[in-house]
Order: sequence, then C-alpha cells, then structure tokens
Amino acid sequence: MKFTKFALPLALGAALFAPQAYAQEITLKASHNANAEEPYGVGMRKMAEILEEQTGGKATIEVYDNATLGDEMESIQGTQMGTVDIAVTANSTLANFVPDLSVFSLPFLFDGAEQMDRALSDPAVLAEIETALDAKGFHLLAVFSAGTRHIMTKKPINGLEDMAGLKIRTMQTPAHVDTFNAFGANATPIAYAELYGALETGVVDGAEAANTNFYAKKFYEVAPDWAVLGWLELVAPVVMGKAAYEALPDDVKVALDQAGLEAGKAERAAYLASDNARFADLEAVGVTITHPDAAPFREAAAAVQQKYLETDTQKAIFDLLKAVE
Repeated sequence: MKFTKFALPLALGAALFAPQAYAQEITLKASHNANAEEPYGVGMRKMAEILEEQTGGKATIEVYDNATLGDEMESIQGTQMGTVDIAVTANSTLANFVPDLSVFSLPFLFDGAEQMDRALSDPAVLAEIETALDAKGFHLLAVFSAGTRHIMTKKPINGLEDMAGLKIRTMQTPAHVDTFNAFGANATPIAYAELYGALETGVVDGAEAANTNFYAKKFYEVAPDWAVLGWLELVAPVVMGKAAYEALPDDVKVALDQAGLEAGKAERAAYLASDNARFADLEAVGVTITHPDAAPFREAAAAVQQKYLETDTQKAIFDLLKAVE
C-alpha cells in the first residue's frame, strides 16, 4: 500500500514521533484573525504544543492572533513571500488562489459537524485537498471549522414553504445565491456591515449566519427567529507555503503533519462546543428556535451542487466527502 503524508503518521503510530535532535532550532510564524481564546487560537496552540513535544523543543510555532501579521489575504500572500509560515484562512479567501477549493462553498456538503469532523480526518480526503493546494504552491496542514450556518428571519421558518419570497441576505458567492433562490427565497447579496440596518429597515427579511455571529452581533434584535438548518459548514484550511515546507528537515515535516492532524481535530471540537453553547444564550434573549426538516432543503439544493462541480478535482473531493459516514 502506498501511504500519503496524511496516512503515514496514523499508520506508523506514536513511536515514530520520539523527540529528535536537529542541527538548528526552527521557529515558524503562524497567523490567524481571531482572538487567542477562540477556536482558531485553540487549534493553532495545539499544533504548536504537539510540534514542540515531538521535536524535543527544537521546532516551535509562534502564534500571532488577531491578524497582527495581516488579514487573511495578506497572510496567504505572506506564505508565498516568506513573511508568514502558517496561515489559517476562510476557504472563500483561499479559493481565490486555489479555485478547486470552491467546492467547500456548496450547500449540504456535509451531514452535520460530526460527519464533517470525520471527513476532515480521513487520509484520502486530506490527500485530495492537498493535491489541489500543492498544484498552486501550498501545503495543507489541517482544515479548521468556521461554523455551521443557519437562517435568521422575522417570522418562524418551519419548512421549505416558509422561505417563499423572502429577501435573504447571502454572501456574494454564486453558489450561495443560487442555493437560496432554490429554496424559494430572493437571495440578496449585501455587505455584512450593512446587514443589521438592512434587517431593521426591511431591506431584507432575513440572512444566513452561524450561532456565534448571530448572537455576538445582536442580529436577534431585528430578526428574532432562528431556523436551525445547517445548510453550510464553513471550513478554514491551515496552509504553509510549499517551498518553506519542503525546506524543513524530513522528521520535522512528519511531526508537523501529525501536529496539523491533531490540531484540526482539536479546533473542530472547540468550535462545535462553542457553537452549541450559544443556543442557551439565544434562548435567554428570547430567540424563537425552529428545526425545519432539512430533507426538502437538501433536495432543492441538489441541482446547485451539480452546477458548481466544474473540475475533476472538485468532483473527487465531493465524492470522497460524501463517502465518509
């Protein structure tokens, strides 16, 4: 059997990762745009902890929170220029550099956060994502979660029929626009900064969001109904410049890949726990929470999935994700 770089650490086990001696100390700079205590920060510090442990302290990661090394676009560019070693970025931003990753913008790509976690721990899935990144000069270390998306409105959504004619704010992502139009709504892309006012004045009737920003931005004040649908699981790849990765000693590369695997699992678990905790907060401020049957929404979105599977790599990633139970 031929092992990928993702299957190898799992196959060989912990004995492979005994501390090694290196000619010089290696310090990698990692950038993300969230607070240190948020899931991105949790995941990056887990990666740093494991790498330092497995290399006996000779290889370390310095984590820079709150976009102190630049925003997501700048951090990605930094991995190309050598000013940043590791970057966590929203998939939509990275897809500007690696178009095949736009597959992660598709609706109902995963069957919930738990299935997503299993899929993003699968060596075959990770190897296919790495193929897409490698072709564009990046190396994949992990895939973090950026939240499960639901629907906020000014009236309860109990089923697909309740979406008819509603003006729903979406991101300016063609697949997202088509998805909400397929739901029977009128997708209305507007700037995120304008959303609260647009809801308040009736420019839009609702929007899609995750528990975290629905609560933190107090959108519930102007859209107090929350339909828990999980129509999209946002992902955030953790990448390194390919040239910088290849320049590392082989044993450090193996340890770093293992650290990435474990960090991805830790971050996704942290995000799920944080996301679930917000439900109690939303109930406490009077939000009406409904749980519409997702099956009709999935059926309506099926044509959107097929429309945006444009390349062989996108189709391969999609099929692999769907094969993980």
